[in-house]
Amino acid sequence: MQRMLSTASGGALLIGSLMLARWLYVQTRRVVLQPTPYTTPPLGPAEVAPQRRRIVVSDLHLGGGDRLDDFTDDATFAQFIDHYVAGGEPTDLILAGDSFEFLQIRLPDVADDDYSQAAALARIAVIVAAHRPFFAALARFVADPHQQLTILIGNHDFELHYPAVKAHIATTIGLSPNDPRLRFGLDYHGGGVYIVHGNQFDLWNRFVHFAGISEPFEVVRGSQLVKEVINDLEDDPLPFAALIDNVKPTSALFWYLVALPRLRDAASRRFLARGIAGFIQVVAWPTPHHMPLELRGPGDLLRGLPLGKLGQLATSFRRGRVARHREVARQVGAVVGGMEPPGDMIDQMQSEAVRQIERERRAFNDRFAREMRKLAHKPKHQHDSIFVCGHTHLARIVPLGHNQTYINIGTWTEIIQNVATMRRQEQRYPFLEITYHQGSTPHARLLVWEGPDQAPHPWHEGWRR
Repeated sequence: MQRMLSTASGGALLIGSLMLARWLYVQTRRVVLQPTPYTTPPLGPAEVAPQRRRIVVSDLHLGGGDRLDDFTDDATFAQFIDHYVAGGEPTDLILAGDSFEFLQIRLPDVADDDYSQAAALARIAVIVAAHRPFFAALARFVADPHQQLTILIGNHDFELHYPAVKAHIATTIGLSPNDPRLRFGLDYHGGGVYIVHGNQFDLWNRFVHFAGISEPFEVVRGSQLVKEVINDLEDDPLPFAALIDNVKPTSALFWYLVALPRLRDAASRRFLARGIAGFIQVVAWPTPHHMPLELRGPGDLLRGLPLGKLGQLATSFRRGRVARHREVARQVGAVVGGMEPPGDMIDQMQSEAVRQIERERRAFNDRFAREMRKLAHKPKHQHDSIFVCGHTHLARIVPLGHNQTYINIGTWTEIIQNVATMRRQEQRYPFLEITYHQGSTPHARLLVWEGPDQAPHPWHEGWRR
C-alpha cells in the first residue's frame, strides 16, 4: 500500500513539475508577431455597388486533386455558374472564405511548415491544375464586363493575402492582376449586407492579425491540427478516414473519433488511438511549431537568467516534433488496436461521444449567432439587415430581431450529419442569393442548387426528401 502511495505521489509530483515547466515556457517564450506589407483591406460601402444582385457560396475547400481534396464537384459548379449565376443580370459572385485548401497541399519540394509567398504560389498552382473546370467557369463569368468576382479570405486560404497568389488567380481566369472585375477582401459591407468568413468567432481558428501576413507566419491551433494530425489520418485506407477533416467544431475532434463506427475492428481502434494521441499532443504544445522563440512579454522578468542555451535546445528539439508525435501516435495506435474492450464499454463510449458532439456543435453554432447579433447592434450596422458567414459548414437562418437576419451559407463539401450512422447532408449545394426588389432593402434567399434542369429549391431546417 505504501509503495502504491509513494508511486502515486511521485507521479503527481512529475505531472505538477511538467505543468509548471510548460507554464514557465509559455510565459518566457512569447512569440511576437510583426506585421508585413502583405495585407488585404475590407470591402466597404464605397466598393460595394448598391442594389446589385449578389450570389454567395462558402467553404468550397478546393485541394490538390488527391485523397485530401474534398471538392469533387467542378462540373456541378460550372453548371451553376453558366446556367444560374451568369444569367444576364449584373452579379457580384462572392466566394466567402475557405475557397482554397492551402493546408492540405503537400509538395515534395516544399516543406509542410513553409508558409512563405513562394510556397503559397506553388500550392495555388497545384490547386488550379487540379480544378481547371472550376477556374474555366470563373473565367467565362468574368469575361462579361458587367460581372464581378469577389473572394473573401478564410482560415484555410489565409495565404490569399500574398500578392503573388492574387495575381496567379487573376491570370488563371484571364484577367490582369489589377482588373477590377476580380477583387479580394477581408470582409464585405454594403447594400444592407455584411459578409465575413467567420473564423474569427472560433477560438481555435481566430487570428491575432487576420488582416494580413505576420512575421513569423501566424498558425492558429486549428491549422496545426489539420497539418499535424488530420492530414496524416486521412492517408489511412479506412473508408471514413477521408471525412475526418470536415469536423466542426475543431475542438470536438476527440469526440468525433470516439463516435466513429466499427470500433470493434482493430484497425478502427488503431485509427482512433492515433487521432486522439495526435490531438492531445497538439493541444498540449504551447505555441505553433515553426515560430521562433523570443524573450518578450511577461517573460522579460526573467531576461537576466541564462536561458539562451535552453532556447537553442528547445528550437532544435521542435524541428523534429511533428515526426516524433506522429510516431508516438502510431505506437499508441498499435497498442490500442491489439486491445479489445468489452462491447458494452464501446457502446457506452460511443453513445456519450455522440451526445457530446451535439452539445459542442450546438454551443459552437449558437456562438456564431450571438457574435452576429452583437455586430448587428453596433451603430455602423444599424442600416444592415443581412449578416452572412460560413466556416461552420452548417447552413442556418437565425432571426436577430429588428428586421435583421443571420444566415450561414454552409459548405459544398460532403459532411456527416450523424457520425454514428454516417448519414450525409441532404441539401448538398447551398448558396445565398441577394436581390433588391424595392428601394435599397436586400431580399435574401438561402437556396440549394440541384442542376440546370430545375430551379433551385429553398433551403429548410431539417429538410427531407
